[in-house]
Amino acid sequence: MKKIAVVDRISDLPESLLCHILCFLPTKEAVATSLLSSRWKLLWTLVPKLDLDSENINTLPDGDDEKCDIMFANIVSRVLAQQQCGELQSFRLQWQFGWDGSHLDAWLRTVAARKVKELYLDIHIGYSYDDVENLKLPPIFFSFRTLVVLKLSGDIDIDIDVDVDTPALSFHFPSLKILHLLNIHLAEHSFLRLLCGCPILEDLSFTSEYFEGQYKICVPLLKRLCILETEFNDSDYQLEIYAPALEYFNFDGYLRDIKFHENLDNLVQAGVYISTFEVEDEHEECFSKRVFRLFAALNNVKFLSFSPSGIEWHSIANIYPSAFQNLVQLEFKVVDCNWHLLGDLLQKAPNLESLVISKGYDFIPSNLCWKEPKYEPEYLSSLTSFYYRGFKGPQQLVYLEMNEISLWHSRSVFGNIDMAPPFMSICPVFFALYNSCT
Repeated sequence: MKKIAVVDRISDLPESLLCHILCFLPTKEAVATSLLSSRWKLLWTLVPKLDLDSENINTLPDGDDEKCDIMFANIVSRVLAQQQCGELQSFRLQWQFGWDGSHLDAWLRTVAARKVKELYLDIHIGYSYDDVENLKLPPIFFSFRTLVVLKLSGDIDIDIDVDVDTPALSFHFPSLKILHLLNIHLAEHSFLRLLCGCPILEDLSFTSEYFEGQYKICVPLLKRLCILETEFNDSDYQLEIYAPALEYFNFDGYLRDIKFHENLDNLVQAGVYISTFEVEDEHEECFSKRVFRLFAALNNVKFLSFSPSGIEWHSIANIYPSAFQNLVQLEFKVVDCNWHLLGDLLQKAPNLESLVISKGYDFIPSNLCWKEPKYEPEYLSSLTSFYYRGFKGPQQLVYLEMNEISLWHSRSVFGNIDMAPPFMSICPVFFALYNSCT
């Protein structure tokens, strides 16, 4: 029987194409290809992307954290030393460190010398090192002239101590356009100085778990802003925002004292996912004012997603300052206590074209329901598509009225309403969603 010859077509590809393929692999797997043949032996050293993860690289038995630390540090140092690609496109380091974080200084010096454009640091203290402080980034970090993307997360401290005489130490990222900070220890003065050192920043995302005091965002060219609140921060901090070029805004969590200092005339899309504390009577008015002020800033938005969760919303009203003249698409997640907020918003959206209503989860059930609003003849006259998701059971009905024709759609019509047709053309239209309150 004649044997079929096996042709290695991949190895015959140009070196640049092979390196591009290896860019999609973690560095550990890219290095493993060096065993394939002599053609592949040094290819990984020409790859302009490094992705190193201490969880995947360490192979020592569990429980020997100190040896794992040493082994991983040696591997990272050797990989950087053998790189021959010249400039680095990206350096991603996921590191669960323990007793010694000093290696980071040498690693960052090396990638800075290679003119790295994207830097991702995800650093956490090992479980058996409870007494180890958060890792302070070395001085070399504060001036990466070539960085375009910077993403930091974990047990990292990038504060500049203003009490220490370090006049030359400041943030300087002249090329940075994307900055993401996840659970980073950052005092208000360092946060402001960091943003001031990013003159062309366009995309900012951060969590505020450790925020306390007064923070300012003053970035004239900023286009995207994402704020993620956490339930672990009990501090009622203040945040002032000057970002007149903003096009996308997303807020998720417990609403604090947020103030926009310019009209967001360029705003296209916003996502607002507000959870409430157990609002006491004396704080209810303050909370309502905060929501009112936030929506006043978002007044020009075209695409809005709004999800108010928490039983306290049932007593909160009048949160929309004026009509949303530019709003053409609305996604709203309903629970028993926020139906009135949907009704109020619909009456302030005269040019709404697409409406998506999905059923949220009630942690505390209530008997509140939709109240049919008083409406003008032009109410929702621009609506052309309507999606509804997650409504189950015959007690959840959708009522549509087109001129003098009434159509009822319930589970008996669609089976599972989740499987309903993706949209229904309804123009002009008035609709109401009813929960059974009996």
